[in-house]
Amino acid sequence: MTGNLLLGGGLTAALATMIICFAQKIPSARLVKICAGISAGFICAASLLLWLLIFENDFSVEYVAAYSSTTLPTIYKISAFWAGQQGSFLLWLLIHAMVGAFLTFRRTSAAALGIYFLLQSVLVFLVLAKSPFAEHSAQVFEGVGLNPLLQDFWMAIHPPIIFVGYALLAVPFALSLGSLLTEAASQSWLEEARKWTLAAWSFLGAGIFIGGYWAYKVLGWGGYWGWDPVENSSLVPWLLAAVLLHLINLARKKSVVLAQAHVAATFTYALVIYGTFLTRSGILGDFSVHSFAGTSIGMTIALANALVLIGGLAIIFAKAKELPQGELYKSYGESTFIILLSCLLLIFIASIVWIGMSMPLLSQLAGEAAAVDTDFYIKSTAPIALALAALMIFTFIKFGRMISLGGKIAHAGFLLMLAAIVISAQGETVTQEFQTGEKVSVAGHEFVYEGQVFYENERRKFYVYNVDGEIVRALTKLHGNGEDAAREPAIMRNFSGDVYIAPHAAKIEDIQEMLLTKNLFAMDDGGLGYIFEDAQIDRDENDQPILATAAITITDGEISEVIHPTIVVTPDGGSSQSMEAFNGKRRVRLTGVSGDLEKIRLEILPTFDKLSEMPITATVSTKPFIWLLWLSVTAICLGTLISIRN
Repeated sequence: MTGNLLLGGGLTAALATMIICFAQKIPSARLVKICAGISAGFICAASLLLWLLIFENDFSVEYVAAYSSTTLPTIYKISAFWAGQQGSFLLWLLIHAMVGAFLTFRRTSAAALGIYFLLQSVLVFLVLAKSPFAEHSAQVFEGVGLNPLLQDFWMAIHPPIIFVGYALLAVPFALSLGSLLTEAASQSWLEEARKWTLAAWSFLGAGIFIGGYWAYKVLGWGGYWGWDPVENSSLVPWLLAAVLLHLINLARKKSVVLAQAHVAATFTYALVIYGTFLTRSGILGDFSVHSFAGTSIGMTIALANALVLIGGLAIIFAKAKELPQGELYKSYGESTFIILLSCLLLIFIASIVWIGMSMPLLSQLAGEAAAVDTDFYIKSTAPIALALAALMIFTFIKFGRMISLGGKIAHAGFLLMLAAIVISAQGETVTQEFQTGEKVSVAGHEFVYEGQVFYENERRKFYVYNVDGEIVRALTKLHGNGEDAAREPAIMRNFSGDVYIAPHAAKIEDIQEMLLTKNLFAMDDGGLGYIFEDAQIDRDENDQPILATAAITITDGEISEVIHPTIVVTPDGGSSQSMEAFNGKRRVRLTGVSGDLEKIRLEILPTFDKLSEMPITATVSTKPFIWLLWLSVTAICLGTLISIRN
């Protein structure tokens, strides 16, 4: 309730700021700053409250129970804030509000500020429509925790960087519409919009590439880009932001390009909202591994998208006659034509990606939902990307002296990125079974599989390989019951490229399940005897079970050993870890206790030594000179930052 009240305060102050800005051509700067600061203050307070609830393990809040737990490391408790749909919207709003407060200290027009705080009000409505402060309908004593795949440094920083890009793209959109509402033919908004677009493009691009690196490093499928609709929902506005940036630069020199710059600003931000709608409405639930489950918020986002797109285009059409008219270029050889042609090619690529990512929605409207495969994107965009690369090389040769240092570095980085994508795709992929200690030659490299190594109380294990004399490890994170939760590949890096090893899940078939009755003797397949002696269930202050413990005697006829396996009870069942007995000769796991405490269910698992000696199948890939791709990304971001400074 407190969180929603704080958000309500942020909404009220944002609406007040918007009204003040629209009511007067030159509103009181002091009053606008105060209202914007109050709005940002309320939203910051709501955000801090959510973090406090997460760190205090307040599982009475549904969002906290779904994305945090008492055992979650600190860095991932921080990132749990934006792990789910509700929290990610609040993060977006938080960044937007902070930027809005900053804008009031710059020479931003009243109309532009009015548009910006209208967008902020819409974002607050979206957060309230699916609040992260909703109370849990059931009593929860332990949270679900963060998905093991998301427990990675790169994935912890990926969403905030993406949302910085989203929030910053609202600024050129607001500046564009603000200029149209006051003085349509003015070019005064362009310089400010250029800086904000550069910053947004840099952050959004960095976020996309970090997400790609995370996929390459963590997911283990051998790639960094899968043309997933959710990935594409960030790529499309990034491509259009590049178009907007070039059109802004042109419009600064040729006012006749103003109309195109205004249209690009509207479509760029509208597609940010559209991508959000696709990923959070549930439409992509069957077609993307990243999308959120369907909720009622989908219609609210669709209305917000309509407001941005239809509202923006309506203002442009209404002011079209006031915009400068004239000839865009005089000849095909001049720089203006080359830039406009490059923008057109980027729009073609963005349109193809938009069609592909929207296919589940478009096909659903026509009948049965369907999606395109990756070949659609590759075959349709590759020729255009090749033409774009040729055009960029021609531009460097003919007009290189006209391009700033930052622009040269960023464009060179983009060309290097296209080349690196092609080069790294020329590697070899082989699926091979590895026997422990056996030397195998795969894809031009010598491999020796050295087995599995278990760490940290069975919460993670490594598949260890010796590749050309260098030790590399593939990490597998484990659930509390010892089953695989998330697998990461082993990567050997060198100058010629990466050797990428993605182990398949080990197939364990020799698991024996035993049902033991209290005080009755039973024997496993290996000849050891078991007697279930006793069991107890510990309860909390609300008389809810939290821990089940059994006492079991194991004997070989001469030596006896008593073990006490446990089950941690959770609302959705429970989890239990295996434990060793007889100096590692047996490994058992308690999987069930009857309500009357008279029977238990036990699993007899392969020992760690036996698991380590098991053969394992892995997919081995080579990635020639893939480091060029990471270098190109660095160059793009560096060049953009230099351009902002200049």
